[in-house]
Amino acid sequence: MVSTYTTNGGIEKIGSGEQSGTWGDTTNTNFDIIDRLISGVGAITLSGTSSTLTTSEGTLSNGMFKVLVLGGSPSGTHTITIAPNDADKLYFVKNGTDQIATFTQGSGANVSVAAGAGAIIFADGAGSGAAVTDLTALFPNSNTSGAGVFSSITANGGVTVDNININGTEIDLSSGDLTVDVAGNIDLDADGGTIKISDGGTELLNITNSSSDVVIKPVVDGKDIIFQQRDGTEVARIEDNGTFNVVTDKFAINGTAVTSTAAELNILDTATVTASELNLLDGDTSVGSSITVADSDGIIVNDAGTMKTIPASAVKTYATTGATSGTVTSVATGSGLTGGTITSSGSVSMKNSWMSTSSAVFSISGTSFTNSRSYPVFISGRSAAGGGSFSFSVNNGSGGTGTIDMGDGDSGTNDPFAFILPVGGSISGSSFTGVGIELRPG
Repeated sequence: MVSTYTTNGGIEKIGSGEQSGTWGDTTNTNFDIIDRLISGVGAITLSGTSSTLTTSEGTLSNGMFKVLVLGGSPSGTHTITIAPNDADKLYFVKNGTDQIATFTQGSGANVSVAAGAGAIIFADGAGSGAAVTDLTALFPNSNTSGAGVFSSITANGGVTVDNININGTEIDLSSGDLTVDVAGNIDLDADGGTIKISDGGTELLNITNSSSDVVIKPVVDGKDIIFQQRDGTEVARIEDNGTFNVVTDKFAINGTAVTSTAAELNILDTATVTASELNLLDGDTSVGSSITVADSDGIIVNDAGTMKTIPASAVKTYATTGATSGTVTSVATGSGLTGGTITSSGSVSMKNSWMSTSSAVFSISGTSFTNSRSYPVFISGRSAAGGGSFSFSVNNGSGGTGTIDMGDGDSGTNDPFAFILPVGGSISGSSFTGVGIELRPG
C-alpha cells in the first residue's frame, strides 16, 4: 500500500511494507513537520501585493509554521492565500510590514491584520468556500482585527498610556501639552450645564446654560475679560465693574469707523435736547416756531415743513443789538442781505440785489392766467374793454379763492390791477392784458 498524508499538516503516513530501508528518512521529515506545526516560527518576506502560504505533502513548507512573522516591503495591501483550501490551519501572525496583510483561503470571509499589529487566525479548510476567522476578535477584552482597538477595558485602578493617566473622573497628563486632534467636530456635552476653564485647580472662566441663554463669566473676583489681536494688542475689555471698554480707533459700525471721542459723545449726556428735537436733524418735517442759526459752516431753517441747509458761501455775519425777549432788532452791515432792519413786528427791508436779474419777464392776455412757472410772479395789467365793471377771481393753487371787482365805474377808461401769484395760483375774469415778472431770488 502506498503512503498517504494527513490533511492539515501534510505528514506522510507510510504504507504497510513500503519504504524498506528508507522509512527512517521519511520519519525524520515527519518529525520536522510536526515540530514546525507545533511551535515553528517562520519569517515570511512579502513583496508586491500577493503571495501564497502553502502546506506541502511530505516536505517542509512555509504553510506549516505555527507563528508567521511577516516582513519585507510590500507595495500595497498584501493578500496571502492559504493553500490548499481544504486544510484546517491555525496561525499566530505578527505583521512587521508597513502595509495591511489580508489572509484568504476561499470565497468566504477574510482577515486583515493592520501594519505593526498581530492576530490569531484560523482557516476552516472548507474548500472553494473556505473562510478565515480572526479569533482574537472573539476574546473578551481583546485586540480586534489586529488594529489596536479594544472592545472594552475594565481597569478599576486606572489606566496609564505613556504619561497620560485616566482614573475615575479625571485625566492627568504628567508633562507637556495635550493635543486633541479629530477628523470631525469636537463636541463638549456637559449635562450639568457648565463648562469650566481652570489653571492649576483655580477656576478662571465658566460657560453656563441659563434657560438656553449662554452665560460667559470670569470666576476670579476683580478680574476682566480681555480681547486681543494675535500679536497681543488689546482691542476691547469687559471690566469687573461691568464697563465694556473699547480701545480708541477700534470701534466701527458696519465697517465704518466711529471717530468721535468719549468726551464728544458725553456732551449728549449733559444736553437737554429731546428726541423730537434730534429727529429734526434727521430730516423730520415737523415745523417749529423758531429759526435755528448754525455757525459759519451753514444755517438750518424751517421752510414750509422741510429742513434745509444753506451753503456756507451764502451765510452772512449777523450781530444783534438791543435784543429783548429773543427779538433781533438790527442787522450788521455786510454783503448780500445787509443794511436792513428786522423790527419787533417782523418786517424787513432789503436791497434790490435780493432778486435775480435773470428773472423772466412775460406778457399775458385773455380771460385767465395760471402761474405754471417755478417761482412766484408779479402781474400788472388792465381790462381789455373800456368802461363797465371789471371783476375776477384769484386762486392760490391749493383751494384758496377770492373775488374782487376793480371797476372804477368810469365807462371811458380801462381798469388796472396788480397781483402776486404763487406757483400754481391763477386769476380769471373779464378779458385783460398785462405783463408779469418772476420773483426769482438773487
